[in-house]
Amino acid sequence: MWWILWMAQALATPMLSDLNWRTVNDTVMGGVSSSSVEAGETLVFSGDLSLEQNGGFTSIRGAGVNGSLAEATGLQVRLSGDGRTYDLTLERSDVRMRAGNYRVKIQTVAGEVTELTVPFSDFRPTSFGRPVDGAPALDSATEQISQVGFLLADGNPGPFHLEVLSIDSVIGRLPRGSSYEGVLRQLATAIQDGVPVFNSGDVAGCRDLYKGALTSVRTSDGLTPGERSLVDEALTTADRQDASAGAWTLRHAMDSILGAG
Repeated sequence: MWWILWMAQALATPMLSDLNWRTVNDTVMGGVSSSSVEAGETLVFSGDLSLEQNGGFTSIRGAGVNGSLAEATGLQVRLSGDGRTYDLTLERSDVRMRAGNYRVKIQTVAGEVTELTVPFSDFRPTSFGRPVDGAPALDSATEQISQVGFLLADGNPGPFHLEVLSIDSVIGRLPRGSSYEGVLRQLATAIQDGVPVFNSGDVAGCRDLYKGALTSVRTSDGLTPGERSLVDEALTTADRQDASAGAWTLRHAMDSILGAG
């Protein structure tokens, strides 16, 4: 019943003017994209995206959230864009990802104000533009969220302009369900039993053991919506892979949940 507590509320730390905003562009990797950020009553992120010299991204990051999202389940954002697709990004202080963060795409409409609510469960861990296996779901420890930002990497060179009108938290974080400890024990047991099976050469048997454990816990009230999504994605991906790759995909999903415990 997560939906009963969803209501917008201004963050304890004002998101637009009081955070320490900075630009991070592909120039750190030899690219030539440029951008600027102006923070006041609204936040203006603008510049020029270039694909030259293996570039292709530009971003802004605002540090100083400092635990103000601990009781939140998502963000409500209002912005005026240029028709391009941006990524809304978040970082957790306890999760280190090289050139990475948690991301969700936001499509803007040129000349119009877009308002949307984004649950933390929709954010996915990403590094160098690729999903990160084994990273915990963002919503497993929202008190660790330390930084918010926006990223442009849509592959279309040229000028861009994004004005962020407001960012509010969506309040209503629920405690873990009563089955959470049981979920952790079940997954830990599956790994303990599965490792020797995998090492003995029976990779299909290990995969099936992991699959059974994740299938068993996927509807548990002990999982966050983000963790449940990660489990569903892992089960779907593993079904398309060979036995060895599938076993590792499922193992990474279990590691994500155990790492948040």
